[in-house]
Amino acid sequence: MSVKAGIKKFGKRVNDTVSKELRQLHNRKAMVPIDKYDLSTEERQKALWYLMFIKEKRDVAVKARGCTDGRPKRQYTENGDAISPTVSLEAMMM
Repeated sequence: MSVKAGIKKFGKRVNDTVSKELRQLHNRKAMVPIDKYDLSTEERQKALWYLMFIKEKRDVAVKARGCTDGRPKRQYTENGDAISPTVSLEAMMM
């Protein structure tokens, strides 16, 4: 569920879990915040959205998970740059 729906359902617990998830990304230096007005128009169009989802686990704990929406990346990224190389079965057996 979305963060907005999670706040309606679970209240303050969602704020704490979202903060924890974002703090973890900040501490690991996974992302650097940039003011959108410091970016050019082209850079803003290429920026990826960051999506946050809320889930209630079996033990009633609330968990937040974030990911980027990579769909717009396909418009300006070549196919060879977007896929990860995979070893063929024949090459692995050699």
